[in-house]
Amino acid sequence: MISKIFNLKFTLFLIVLFSSLFIYNYLVVSKPEAIPNKGVEKNIYVKAKSFQRRNYYPTSEAYGKIVSSRKGDLRFGVSGKIEFVAAELLNGSIVKNNQVLAKLNQKRYNLEIEKLSVEYEELEKQLSIRQKQVNRYKSMLTKKVISQSTYDNELILLSKNKADFIKTKIFLEKAKEDLSDTVLKSKFNGRLSDVKISKGQFINNSEKIADIFSTDNLELEFIVSSEIYTHSKYLIDKKVKIIWKSGQRKLREITAVIDRVDGKILEEEGGVRLYAKIFNSDNKNQFIPIGTFVSVIYPEGEFKNIFKLPETSLYDDKIYVVKNNIAFQKNIKVLYKGQGFILIDGDFLESDMIITSRLPFNLNNKKVNVLIN
Repeated sequence: MISKIFNLKFTLFLIVLFSSLFIYNYLVVSKPEAIPNKGVEKNIYVKAKSFQRRNYYPTSEAYGKIVSSRKGDLRFGVSGKIEFVAAELLNGSIVKNNQVLAKLNQKRYNLEIEKLSVEYEELEKQLSIRQKQVNRYKSMLTKKVISQSTYDNELILLSKNKADFIKTKIFLEKAKEDLSDTVLKSKFNGRLSDVKISKGQFINNSEKIADIFSTDNLELEFIVSSEIYTHSKYLIDKKVKIIWKSGQRKLREITAVIDRVDGKILEEEGGVRLYAKIFNSDNKNQFIPIGTFVSVIYPEGEFKNIFKLPETSLYDDKIYVVKNNIAFQKNIKVLYKGQGFILIDGDFLESDMIITSRLPFNLNNKKVNVLIN
C-alpha cells in the first residue's frame, strides 16, 4: 500500500517537472525579438553674434563731496569799535580778492602814528646832531684838546640816541600795521559763511567775523577702490562728471578735472581718495554748495582695439565660437568687467559668431542651433 502511494507521488512530480520545462522552452522560443532604440540627438539652441574691434572708454560711478582746498576765517588784527560794514558781508555772498569788508574806528591808531612820527623825526634830527658832535670830539681828541673819557661819554650818548631812534622806528611801523589791521579785507576770491558782525560792535582781535572758502579752489573729493588706484596715473587730467541730485531729480551737472591722488589707503573706506578741480566755480549756474554730497561719473581707462561682449558670453575664462553649427571654446583675456558687459581680447576674428547665451553645461564640440542675436 505504501509503495503504491509513493509511486503515485513520484509520477505526479515528474509530470509537473516536465510540464514546467516544456512551458519554459515554449516561452523562450516564442519571445519577440528585441529591436534596439535609436538615440535621439538633443537640440541645443543658442544666440550668437559677431562683434567688431573698437576703442572703449568705460566709466564708473562713485560718491563724493564738494570741498575747498583753500579756506579760513576772517578776523581783525586789532581791537576796536566797528565803524563800517560792507553790504557784501553776508552769509553766502561772493567777495573779490582784496575787497574791503569792514573797518574799525581808526582815530586812536592815527593819533598813535602821528605821535610816533613826531618822535621819529625829532630823534632823527637829534641823531644827526649827535653824530656831528662825535665827529668834532674825535678831532679834538686827536689834538688832545679833550680827554678820552669825554669822547667815550659822547659815544655812549650817540649809541643811546641810535637805540631810541630804532625803537621809535619799530613802534611807528607797528602802529602803521595796526592801522592797516583796522581794515578787514578778503585775501582771495571767496564765498562767506557764519558771518557774525554788526556796526557799532566792539570786537577784539581773537573774535572770528566770518568763515571764507575760495571759489577759485573748489574741488571734488571722492573715493575709488584700491584696484582703480593702481591705474590712477591714467586718471590724472581726465574729466569727471559731477551730478547733484535731490532724490532721483537732477539739480545740477558740472565737470571737473582730476588733478591729484591721495597716496594714503583709507582703511574705513577700503580705497583711496582722489581730487578733481572744479572750474568756473563763481558761476551761479554751475555752483554747488560746499559740503554737498554728489554723484561722480569717472573714467576707468582706455581700452583700444578690443571686443565688447555681453556678460552672458563669458564661461569662466573662455567663450564659445560657432563654426558649421559646432561650438568651439576659445580662451580669452578679460580686460574689464562692467555692468552687464565685458571687454576682452583673444585669438578670434570679427567674423566669428560668438555665443551670447548662458547655458549650464559645457558646449565644446557640441552641435548647436544658432538663433541670430
